[in-house]
Amino acid sequence: MSHPFKGSPTLPFNTQSQNPSAPIAKPDVHTDLANLPEPRKHYKWYYSTPPAAQEMDFPKESLHEFLRGYFHLKSGDWNGNNPFPLSAWSAPELQKLPYYYIMPLSSSMRDSVSLHMDSEDLSAVKAKSERWLNDKELDVYVQEWARTGFQGGLNWYRVVTDEGHMKDVELFAGKKIEVPLLFVSGKKDWGMFQEPGVVEKLESVCEKGCFRGVRIVEGAGHWVQQERSEEVVDIVRGFLGDVRREGISM
Repeated sequence: MSHPFKGSPTLPFNTQSQNPSAPIAKPDVHTDLANLPEPRKHYKWYYSTPPAAQEMDFPKESLHEFLRGYFHLKSGDWNGNNPFPLSAWSAPELQKLPYYYIMPLSSSMRDSVSLHMDSEDLSAVKAKSERWLNDKELDVYVQEWARTGFQGGLNWYRVVTDEGHMKDVELFAGKKIEVPLLFVSGKKDWGMFQEPGVVEKLESVCEKGCFRGVRIVEGAGHWVQQERSEEVVDIVRGFLGDVRREGISM
């Protein structure tokens, strides 16, 4: 849901004949992003930096305002979300994403959210989100993150952006999904397209017969299970019903 699985890792072959000390040249998209006319940076790598958690957490007095903006901008309610497939993992293509994904180079996530939210009518934002995340519900998130901070969640980004910390997943190299899979996403969710080609290759990361397609929910963004909860429940029930009639154990 919302973030497509891009497959298990692959292991390098013929390593015995290679010079292990020889550097492997890779395009540096982060340098390219920083050198754009409007310098940018990728949110996953920002979330991996030591200051990120504190910059998101403080000042606590405006945490509600920040989270209201963050949830709104990634939802189907924000008019700026009109996602489309990118042609390449390159700076010129990635810069087409909103600031909450490809941030201004010198900005924190709070700053990036503010850049979009400064032109939004907050009363209209709250009215739109009333059906799926009203202020009382949002306060649950605010109180918990004020208590715990964001570092626990951000540690995931520290791992996935550092290939040296991902050795354990090599145990699953070459493995494919062996149970029925249905991918569900909101139509206004950039998460489908932030890595070019991942949605298109979903069938190839599943064993034969396991991929059950893609379901796009109109009007929803990244929080599809909250924004369109009843429709998502219907989709999941239908999917599980089909699997059960086929006699497949999940």
